[in-house]
Amino acid sequence: MKKEYYISILSGQQRGILATLIRSFLTVFTYPYLAVLNARSALYKYGIRKSVRLPANVISIGNITMGGTGKTPLVEFTARYLLNKGKSVAILSRGYGSNGKVHVNESKSGEDVDFKNSVVVNDEYLVLRENLKEAPVFSGKDRVQNGEKAIREHGTDFLILDDGFQHLRLKRDLDIVVIDALSPLAGNFLIPKGTLRGPLRDLSSAGLFVLSHCNLCDEHTLKSIYKTLHHINADVPVCETIHKPVHIESIKDNSFLETGWLEGKRIFSLCAIGNPESFKSTLRESGADIIGFKSFRDHHSFTQGELNKVIAESRSLNADAIVVTQKDSVKIRDKNINGANFLSLKIEIEITKGMEFYEKAVDKIVDAYKVPKVRD
Repeated sequence: MKKEYYISILSGQQRGILATLIRSFLTVFTYPYLAVLNARSALYKYGIRKSVRLPANVISIGNITMGGTGKTPLVEFTARYLLNKGKSVAILSRGYGSNGKVHVNESKSGEDVDFKNSVVVNDEYLVLRENLKEAPVFSGKDRVQNGEKAIREHGTDFLILDDGFQHLRLKRDLDIVVIDALSPLAGNFLIPKGTLRGPLRDLSSAGLFVLSHCNLCDEHTLKSIYKTLHHINADVPVCETIHKPVHIESIKDNSFLETGWLEGKRIFSLCAIGNPESFKSTLRESGADIIGFKSFRDHHSFTQGELNKVIAESRSLNADAIVVTQKDSVKIRDKNINGANFLSLKIEIEITKGMEFYEKAVDKIVDAYKVPKVRD
């Protein structure tokens, strides 16, 4: 069974007898998963495992479902927001999904990789590192250790947890939860029957909800999401966002094009992200004529053979270009593209409704910022 089909079953998008049978069969496995989650929460609740307070303010940006929701663009948006207020910012990335081949030094100096002191990273880390020259990005499971390193080496005021909603070990000052409006709450089913990473009641601890891809769904869906979130916690404000194309970059020569170039062009789309349909929709909204589309599982690292097949297929279709996400482009640049016109579409998140809620939530922490003297 293809992973894309399996994910569509879990998210509730796939209908029919087979999908219903599979979801019913998986129901029994949600109970041990929930038991593990409850046990883990209890360990922290009763102090058996300790949460750590670092001498910096911590903002978590996460989600409650598997797959792409738009966390990484919001991490970048939040980092820039804080940097513009004169704060020293570092990003703590979990690093899961790394392909085990990409090594980097966690510095901005651009020196050759010292493999002894390097870390293996994923594509989201590489995108953040490429886009945020002013903020160090740290990858690894131990966010406390990396947070301490950021404070010690960079004098960091604010730590941003990329995908931190389920991370209980590090205390935070604000939890921002991103919810994909295209696949909002996974039919309310936990893994493995659905794609919920935790029970919906966990959302009651959020300080701000951010809906992504709002321009790609209808008003009825948005109202349904608002109703569900209001039922969980009526006091948490909600922002609406879109993924806005910024520019196009050529992987071949690093030149830039305006997004208007896509209008009417014959495009072969290639991606390995959590929500490939959102990327396809963004291209269509930009006027592209999508004549071919190939998606891989999230974080997939393309082999040379896979790229060769895509290049051959795009040429057979007489495509004007092969367009990928920036998240995919960082894994293609060291490959042989055989002169193909590979283009990377850079997007940024834009808050279209509720910007005042975002500013109030973040500014409250900025205005009240006071460095704790000791860890607790």
